[in-house]
Amino acid sequence: MLVLAAVRDMFAQRVERAARPPFRVLHARDWEATMNAILRHPVEIGVLDPALEGTPRSQEIERLRVLFPSLSLMVYASLAPALAPVLLALGEAGIRCVVLANHDDHPERLHQLISAQAGQAVSRQLFHAFDDLLADWPATLRQATEAAIREPTAFLSVEDLASRAAMSRRTCVRWFAKAQLPPPHETLTVLRVVFAHRLLQDPGYTIEDVALRLGYRQTKSFAQNVKDVLGMTATELRVSLSPAQAVSMVRERYFCRRPAMTRLASVK
Repeated sequence: MLVLAAVRDMFAQRVERAARPPFRVLHARDWEATMNAILRHPVEIGVLDPALEGTPRSQEIERLRVLFPSLSLMVYASLAPALAPVLLALGEAGIRCVVLANHDDHPERLHQLISAQAGQAVSRQLFHAFDDLLADWPATLRQATEAAIREPTAFLSVEDLASRAAMSRRTCVRWFAKAQLPPPHETLTVLRVVFAHRLLQDPGYTIEDVALRLGYRQTKSFAQNVKDVLGMTATELRVSLSPAQAVSMVRERYFCRRPAMTRLASVK
C-alpha cells in the first residue's frame, strides 16, 4: 500500500523507517507535489505535515480532505503553540489521527498508526465487502488479489497474480473456480470497476485520472468496462449509484456462486 509522506525531510526518514512492508513511501516536499502525487500514483494513505512549507496551516490539508475523501489522512507535526488552532480546525474537518514528533513517533508506534489507517483504506473496505467469497483462499492469494486491485499496473497478467501469491498459474485459476468466481482477469476487472466507482465519488478526480490510476492506457477502454459491469457511463454512475449499490450490483451479477453471464475485456 502506497503511503504519501507530505512532510519535512526530518519526518520523511522516520516515516520510511516505520512504513516497512507491506507499505511503500512516496515523499512530497511541498503541497503542489502532494497534489500531483495523489493524482498520478495509487496513494491511499496520506501522512501530512501542517508545517510542510513553513508556518503550520490547516488550509491545504482541509482542501485535500474535501477533494479526496477516499484518502485516509493522518497529521504528523511538531508540538508548538501555533499548532493548537491548526489541530482544532483539522479535527473539525474530520481528521482525528495526529502524531506528535518526539512524543509518539517511535517507529513501532508509527507503524501501528499507519496500519490502522490502512484498515480504513477504500481498497481494504472494498475487499472486505467480498470476504465471504474468499474465506477459504490462502492468505497469499488474498493479499495478491487486493494488491492487484490497488496497483493494477504491477499485475499485467494472471501469471503476475500467481507469482505474487507464490503459486502456479493453474493453482491460481483453480482457487478462483473453487470460489465459483469468474476467471481471474474478469474478476479483477469487475473489482477494479467497483474501486473506480468509489474513487469517482471524490470531486478531486476526473474520469481520466481514475482510468490512469487503474492502469488503462485509454480512457475509452475504461469507459467500456464501466458500461459492461455497471450498465451506465462513468459520468452517470458518479451521481446515480452509491458505493453500497455498486457492490450489491456486481455481487448479484458476477459473484452469486454461479457462472458469470458476461465476459469482460482485460484492462488495456
